[in-house]
Amino acid sequence: MYRPKFDITPELLGSLTQATELKAWINSAVIDVPWLPALQRDTAARLAHSSTAIEGNPLALPEVEALARGEITGSPERAAREVKNYLAAMRWIWNKKAGAAVTEKDLLHLHELLTAKVMEPAQAGRYKTKPNRVIDHNGRTVYTPPSPDRAQPFTQDLLSWISGAEAAKQHPVIVSGVAHHRLVSVHPFADGNGRIARALGVWLLYTRGFDTQHLFALDEFYEADRQRYYDKIQQARDLDDDLSFWLEYSAEGVVETLQKTRERIMSLQVTAQAPKMRLTKRQEDILRFLRDKGRAKAPDIEAAFGLSRARVGQIVKPLVDAGLVLREGQTRATSYRLA
Repeated sequence: MYRPKFDITPELLGSLTQATELKAWINSAVIDVPWLPALQRDTAARLAHSSTAIEGNPLALPEVEALARGEITGSPERAAREVKNYLAAMRWIWNKKAGAAVTEKDLLHLHELLTAKVMEPAQAGRYKTKPNRVIDHNGRTVYTPPSPDRAQPFTQDLLSWISGAEAAKQHPVIVSGVAHHRLVSVHPFADGNGRIARALGVWLLYTRGFDTQHLFALDEFYEADRQRYYDKIQQARDLDDDLSFWLEYSAEGVVETLQKTRERIMSLQVTAQAPKMRLTKRQEDILRFLRDKGRAKAPDIEAAFGLSRARVGQIVKPLVDAGLVLREGQTRATSYRLA
């Protein structure tokens, strides 16, 4: 039976307390708000971008956002497929019932979603049958995972721990961090191990009630400093799988991500005046632009966002009609400011 080793250090405890407070603030701030779906779509795109980027996917965030909107981007087929797979995996996770157990069948299906059409069909959603290894950018082996015959029993042991009494007593951030590290270390699949380990971490935060609104993209923290991410994973292995420092690091990531989420929500508080208004991401951007500028003419908005005059009118008119933005003047002299 798998039993993770770690100490709840003062630093870890402080991060867990801070994360819990931030999570409570965010949950109370987004009750019945009109822009929640836009934030959720943006979070899914950011997760897809950062998690696949860690694995070497070359697509920039705007390309990923375009794919999330269903647009044709001309991106390399494999890169686009990896992103679409991750988006599909997030939709599948978020459509699951909160609190439901994470089963082996579900985990294998998640891997199949993440690797569809980028792995051989015989490998997607199935345990590895050949040894694999982790190499660095110079091609040197930095970690040799357990052999194929241990892939399934080790994964089953992890899932048993996740659903057991010991994990039930732990903070969701700890359970998520333990599962992330253990699965990527077991490396039970021929490919896609990093993606599924991070997706499992996201899934556990959701199913244990910590990210019920799907508003923070933790993988951005890992992707922002990939070498530190790799180093922290390996550090725990070098310490005979003592996860104390790894959990401090992953909890730090949760706090930083939640702080950014809070800042974004606070920047959108102006929309509380219009409870029936459903903002697009471009409308969010324009509201922030007006908040920062104070007042802007139509040509300023056109130049800032690369939009035509007609398109600016289409985007801004609903904001004016909802009473969020005031329009002053006529024709090209028209200016806009927040109500």
